[in-house]
Amino acid sequence: MDLHKKMELHTRSATIAIITCRRPIWLKRLLESLTKQSVDKNTLLNILVVDNASEQTAVDIVNEISSVSPFKITYACEKTAGIVAARNKCITEFLQTDAQYLFFIDDDEWPAENNWAQKLLNKQKEYNADVVTSHVLSVGEQDTPSWAVELIYGKNPLKEGDVVNKFYTNNLLICRNVLEKITPAFDKRFAMTGASDYHFSLKCHKAGFKAFYTDAPVIEEFPKSRATIKWFLRRGFRSGIGFTRSHLFEDSFLLAVLYCLTMAGTRFVRGLAYCLLGLITFNKTTVVNGLFRFCSFAGTISGFFGIKLEEYKTIHGN
Repeated sequence: MDLHKKMELHTRSATIAIITCRRPIWLKRLLESLTKQSVDKNTLLNILVVDNASEQTAVDIVNEISSVSPFKITYACEKTAGIVAARNKCITEFLQTDAQYLFFIDDDEWPAENNWAQKLLNKQKEYNADVVTSHVLSVGEQDTPSWAVELIYGKNPLKEGDVVNKFYTNNLLICRNVLEKITPAFDKRFAMTGASDYHFSLKCHKAGFKAFYTDAPVIEEFPKSRATIKWFLRRGFRSGIGFTRSHLFEDSFLLAVLYCLTMAGTRFVRGLAYCLLGLITFNKTTVVNGLFRFCSFAGTISGFFGIKLEEYKTIHGN
């Protein structure tokens, strides 16, 4: 039976998209985990790997796992460097198929449970959602200090069924109609700076699409190379810049200025409070959290002046 006829027998078809760049060990771990996903008999699941390395370093891994995978795995290469080009390549490939839903998961992650994909699909139906997202649990690479692992995502504040206005591509399900309307989904102005997924979520919210949270986490391996105070400070600065640029692109100038300045003030106050608390309690995680927020404050202001920090030119991990 050919693929088209097989799809006609299923009521729901979905593609799991992965972008990768020179991290073959982590990609293999993720693909092996995805082959263990359990889906209902009326769900047709496929996997798409988009390689953002011009030398196509991932193709051998994809071929190896494809030979034992219960799901079809498709390989594509996007030679334009940058996370934006790779994400948009995923969407282009997806829209050329009949699939109804697109998952995004990062190559340094893997699902916490074998029903991850089916649970997101079930919750999409239950909530009649355009987007479904969940959280990320961080585990440290060997010898990664615990303070960094604790800090990267912090405590998850969301509960089942919460409506969310912002989401990221590290654990995400998107309905086809969203990607058909918002095109291009990811803005090339964020190619190497990050925040293109926050910008995308802002566009979705403004277009009236509804996003919901469900408890279907993925696990991320936090690399030791990132576990430095300098990396967190740069991360905070970059995220602040991305926040301001996103609102400048999508809001009226006056609204963007008022909102971003309000958030800058909030970040400054929280940064000060966390630093003082950390110093009093001798807690390194709390101190660095405060410094992160100070840098986010500085980045939020810097975003008004066109300053950029190209964080994604450096590749961490295996």
